[in-house]
Amino acid sequence: MKKSLLFALLTSLSLAGFAQKKNGLENIIVERYYISDANDTSSNSVGGVLPIGSVTYRVYVDMLPGYKFQAAFGVPGHELRIETTTYFFNNMDKGGNVANVIPYRNLDDNTVMLDSWLSVGAAAESDWGILKTEDDTVATIVNNTKKKVLQNENPLAGIPIKLRDGILTADVPPRVTGFGIDSIINVFSFDKTPYNDKKSFITSDGSWASLTGTKGPTAENRVLIGQFTTNGKFSFELNIQIGTPDGKAEQYVAQNPGNDQILFQGLIYK
Repeated sequence: MKKSLLFALLTSLSLAGFAQKKNGLENIIVERYYISDANDTSSNSVGGVLPIGSVTYRVYVDMLPGYKFQAAFGVPGHELRIETTTYFFNNMDKGGNVANVIPYRNLDDNTVMLDSWLSVGAAAESDWGILKTEDDTVATIVNNTKKKVLQNENPLAGIPIKLRDGILTADVPPRVTGFGIDSIINVFSFDKTPYNDKKSFITSDGSWASLTGTKGPTAENRVLIGQFTTNGKFSFELNIQIGTPDGKAEQYVAQNPGNDQILFQGLIYK
């Protein structure tokens, strides 16, 4: 039953069916958003355990103009995996398992900006996530400088987020719709589960989706689909569906493409 419902979800996102193999997907971009230092942990225990050297990764789907991100999915034969060798950091104060539930007003509190979550474009309830290199510096969030929170300028993370935070205020971004992930999404929620149980998000029968489809908020058409903070080795294997400008859909898989599926090696990150 679940299998047929997930198939119905994916196909309903594009009622006109699947397009010929065209490659509207240009790239999967993994951005090193921030690298934590001692100040981020010692000054902000309220945010939770954040080991020194933890890296915050953002994952973007980069598409041609006119295309829309529809879903990231796992089905039999095409498992979806997001993993770390340690655990994912989840802010215990004001974080969430999807970006849409985090109000913008909370982003400057302790380490909320480093929380791990899924997305279909949002970096907060009413704000988009964009690459720091695309950020125009308008309304950049500067965290509590008295406590030196999120002030690290590690060059391995590129532009410091105190200068460009990769957050854009525009129209309200679409919300995440989950299917078959109610239990496994808790890997991105803070609760009393031991940290060693917060290391993997794996499904062969689940998806997170944008029911209306999401175009990126800038001309580059890049859609943020998740943010993940960990001090371990981060990896993923994704399968995604995008909508075409003419109302059809394209499915991209990490391995073993079937009919009407396109193999895309960038969906595997290690």
